[in-house]
Amino acid sequence: MATAMNQLEVVGVSRLSRIDADLLSRYQAHLRKSGKSETTIRTYLKHLRAAMGWAVEVGMLHTIPKVTMPKRAKKSKMKGRPITTEEFERMLEIVPEVRPDDAHVWGRYLRGLWLSGLRRGASLILSWDDDTDVAVDLTGNHPRFRILAEGQKRHRDGLLPMTPDFAEWLLATPEELRTGLVFPLPVNAGAAGRIVSKIGKRAKVVVDKAAGKFATAQDLRRSFGTRWAARVKPATLQKLMRHADIKTTMDYYVRQDADDIADELWANHHGQGNSLGNTPRFEPIPDPSPNDATR
Repeated sequence: MATAMNQLEVVGVSRLSRIDADLLSRYQAHLRKSGKSETTIRTYLKHLRAAMGWAVEVGMLHTIPKVTMPKRAKKSKMKGRPITTEEFERMLEIVPEVRPDDAHVWGRYLRGLWLSGLRRGASLILSWDDDTDVAVDLTGNHPRFRILAEGQKRHRDGLLPMTPDFAEWLLATPEELRTGLVFPLPVNAGAAGRIVSKIGKRAKVVVDKAAGKFATAQDLRRSFGTRWAARVKPATLQKLMRHADIKTTMDYYVRQDADDIADELWANHHGQGNSLGNTPRFEPIPDPSPNDATR
């Protein structure tokens, strides 16, 4: 509060009784000019509004002037990024260095995250058995996930689709081994996340250079969402990602960057040729002859 009042004194106000809407507008302009962030300005204004409420109660102010709060700065949609196939393969190659005693288990787990798009928590309770929160369901035409309310963020029971590549990968498991957990790791979810992050760091897969962040299990999920965003409709992708609100799907995976779209368009253009045939050469129109000019 003291800091907020100190900033007010800079614009010529030392008493709450002199504050009005015009002064608050000049106050915000001063804070922005001095380099204060929108979040800091909001904090100062909240303190002042509380102080003005007190001033009204004790009779120093007749009413609280209108305070126009600055909009919150939009947060970045993703704290990482989808990783490429080449980066994923680098992570697989480095697994034996990070987990020499159970490299096969962790390599299989990474492959499962890459193909399934499951959240880390759900992946570690995915089971072949029916009486579990998250299970492989083989009763339909194609393999599916059966997720009880306790096993998903939406808190609703349901059968959810499974992509063909993950289903085929799962069904490569011999029938006699289809029991218990699909990914029987020797650690809990928190430790599993740290180990995957360690693999990403050792493989030097940087997903946020400014923050010095390396690939995590969540980035494998992002990769899944990005791959399938180009192949299916948004409503289908919502089901695959198990988002409660399609807005999440749209915000994170469907709205592509303009440069990405342009790259795709130009790649198709060069790969397939001009739709009207070969690109015509530019041929200047000849200047009209003196006779033509009089026609």
